[in-house]
Amino acid sequence: MKKKHIIIFVFAGVLLFNLNAQRYNPGAIRLSPNKDQIRIGLRAGLNLSDLTSADGLDIWNGLAYYNEANEYIGLTDTKPFKIGFNFGLVAQGNLTGNWWWQGSFIFTTKGYKLSTQNLDIKATAGYMQIPLEIMYKFPIKKTNLLVSAGVFAGIGVYGFTYFEDHYGEEQSPRIHHTFKPTPTITGIEESNELIACDITVHGANDYWKDEDDTFASDGTWIFDGGFQLGLGFEWWRFQFMLTYQYSLTPFYDYDYDYSYRYRPKGMNTKNSFDYFGIKDISSPRQHVISFNISYFFDNLKHNIRL
Repeated sequence: MKKKHIIIFVFAGVLLFNLNAQRYNPGAIRLSPNKDQIRIGLRAGLNLSDLTSADGLDIWNGLAYYNEANEYIGLTDTKPFKIGFNFGLVAQGNLTGNWWWQGSFIFTTKGYKLSTQNLDIKATAGYMQIPLEIMYKFPIKKTNLLVSAGVFAGIGVYGFTYFEDHYGEEQSPRIHHTFKPTPTITGIEESNELIACDITVHGANDYWKDEDDTFASDGTWIFDGGFQLGLGFEWWRFQFMLTYQYSLTPFYDYDYDYSYRYRPKGMNTKNSFDYFGIKDISSPRQHVISFNISYFFDNLKHNIRL
């Protein structure tokens, strides 16, 4: 008896699915007479984020890397892409013809990671973000190909930055960097003095290891905004998008005034860049590649109008 009920239940489910599939008209997405209505859905995705440049990240964190000729060489690059995620709500409405607008309200994570022989930095930054884009749909059989462009704005709500300097950790007592604006090669401390340290950044006793709230750190911008581009397709109620975001706002403000660190020492210095005597380094921006999936409810049948 139970087996019979299960068979009937499965048969009814398959039948309802087939009826729904028959009722579905792929053209409803693009040819609906109710184009003044809004499609609403959920979205989620994977982020691959990085900074535009690693220039100055060592100085920002209180170190400066030099070569044997006492020339500043700095860090070359961050590690490719820090993995993050995004999720939230998405809405879409028709403008005219095949032109549509699409907006989202999401939580998204960005950041970067850097690893060299002597230094590890891992930064995570989470934002509440509103992307808004204009989209063009190319109808092809039962799908729509999508091309989009737009802007986004966000505010940082969560994050942490981990810093660890590995220099001298394998020796006891641990070898410290030289605390001076630029290194000088003296022979006995030759390798030591190729890395100069600004002790005011992390403190005298624990400068080699630190963990901070990303947005609580002075000089880190809590606001984020820029432009984005997208490419993807729609099938049934699903949307698959590959997007690229570029922040016009800096992640770290290299011009931030940290004078309060230096005044107690009688130094007329603004920040670590002044301390090391290094100029003309641009503040880094964030950029992110995202793979997103959205699901829209009932394809323009919920009577929410513009």
